[in-house]
Amino acid sequence: MKQRYILPALLLLCAACQQEEWAQPEADSSDAIRFAAPTITVEELTRSTFHDAFPTGGTFGVLGYCVPYQRGSDTEMDWASGSANWGNKSGNAFPDVFFNQAVTYNGSACTYDYNNSGGPRKWYNTTQNQEAISPDNYRYTFFAYYPMDDFTVESPTNATTRGVPKLTFTMPFAETGDVATTTLDDKETPDAMVSVVYNHLRTTGNVRFNFSHIMTGLGFAVNNYNYGGDDETVTVKRVTLSGNFTRSITIDFSKNTNEDGFYTYSGTYPGTYVIYNNEEGFAIAPNSSVPLIGDKHLLLLSNATDGTYFGENVKVHVEYTYRGEAKNASAERPTQFQPRAGVRYTAQLNFVGETFALNFIAAEDEFWEDGGDSDVSIQ
Repeated sequence: MKQRYILPALLLLCAACQQEEWAQPEADSSDAIRFAAPTITVEELTRSTFHDAFPTGGTFGVLGYCVPYQRGSDTEMDWASGSANWGNKSGNAFPDVFFNQAVTYNGSACTYDYNNSGGPRKWYNTTQNQEAISPDNYRYTFFAYYPMDDFTVESPTNATTRGVPKLTFTMPFAETGDVATTTLDDKETPDAMVSVVYNHLRTTGNVRFNFSHIMTGLGFAVNNYNYGGDDETVTVKRVTLSGNFTRSITIDFSKNTNEDGFYTYSGTYPGTYVIYNNEEGFAIAPNSSVPLIGDKHLLLLSNATDGTYFGENVKVHVEYTYRGEAKNASAERPTQFQPRAGVRYTAQLNFVGETFALNFIAAEDEFWEDGGDSDVSIQ
């Protein structure tokens, strides 16, 4: 079997920094920490973009680090280690630069108000920080998360506490409820993203975040593979996805990206997503297709660590008519289908004669199976 490894978006975090126009006035532009217009990673293989450009008006949170504490102290800063790489000082690091700083993108530039100062924060310098040692060589590391209000900073707990970031994103749905009677509004789910810029020098210029998706996209297509007359038409009236869905993801940056515990999942939320619902139905003629019924992609968390992925007892349910007879069909996620973060998939609802089959494929019509190219179906 041909092997293909599409890494989760969390493993593709990168730092890309360049100069950009700053809309917020500042007396000495080279002294202020500025954020360039953020970008978003787009995986070419799977077209795995939900937001393909950072949304205008969007606000992301930032944790910023530079000068660590002295070893064994929670108050004295180790000014000589400001120039050390992140890996050499992270154990004593605290968010001395930014703690849960709100930054807003207005469509052309990023702005923020540091500590109600009316403007941005300055880089370390010998004028304001006489203890600083060669501050132009200081290396800054920044962690960003969007949307800011949908993330919880688990660690560190405040701006003076030692700790590498641990961030939790939680879906906007309650843990309690009934699967059948709780209707889930997919519009409430944000396109959650994270980014990291490691070891940034002041002389490099503006800090640019390249965000990566942590969600999985899922759309639904209908294929009528029957050949014949109008009596072979399939009319789809309702499509739903229901179950107990994965609710939270925690990202622990104290661990390596390939280490157990780098990301963990917890909790579920019950309910039903209504993909399509129309009493008259959508008629799909023989030998034709509907590429995206309901005109939507759900954004879901996929728990690959324990193998539950979208959640527990998650099922696709279809109500349709064929040859004048009302029919119902349901299918669970095939065990071979193992959805990844940052990838957009299509659930294909296939009708062949009296048979209903469910296929999951990545974008660009690439059938997805664990590590290979293969049709995944369930009847």
